[in-house]
Amino acid sequence: MNRGDVTVWVIDSSALIESKLIVSVSKQWDAFKVLEQMVVNGKIAMPRQVIKEVSELTHPDMPGAWASGVRGLLKHTLDADYDQITHVMNVAGDVVDANKPDEDADPYVLALARQLDTAGLKVRIVTEDRVDHDHISIVTACSMLGLEPPCSVRDFFNHCGIETLTKKGSDPG
Repeated sequence: MNRGDVTVWVIDSSALIESKLIVSVSKQWDAFKVLEQMVVNGKIAMPRQVIKEVSELTHPDMPGAWASGVRGLLKHTLDADYDQITHVMNVAGDVVDANKPDEDADPYVLALARQLDTAGLKVRIVTEDRVDHDHISIVTACSMLGLEPPCSVRDFFNHCGIETLTKKGSDPG
């Protein structure tokens, strides 16, 4: 699938967390306004578990405040169907990080992507979860579930025309 053909980008918590490391503070407002318009246009989806992971902090940062703020603007469901969640857990249940103290959003990201894909939409997950550790990554789970390979947040932002830092933590030129 060509990124230009993507209908809906399903955002993972790791992508939102990484976003603040690759977009300068002075450009974050503009970046998240671009993403907000994509939400309004139905081009971004997130399960409620992602919103919870990034926004229910004592002091949420820009990505957390944004995720909470666009909750009511999302055009796609916040809750994947139980059958989709069950399928994800049966096929790729090792995606759950047992070391997380709270509920892991990863199976819900996958289930929502699968649900939208099954409904005939062209879907791509945006994540930084790329390496298998004591649990499988979203990249591995996508392969097991027959979903398109995920996109990194940097590639997604570049696709959206959002300026990113040339290297993590450094200003461009």
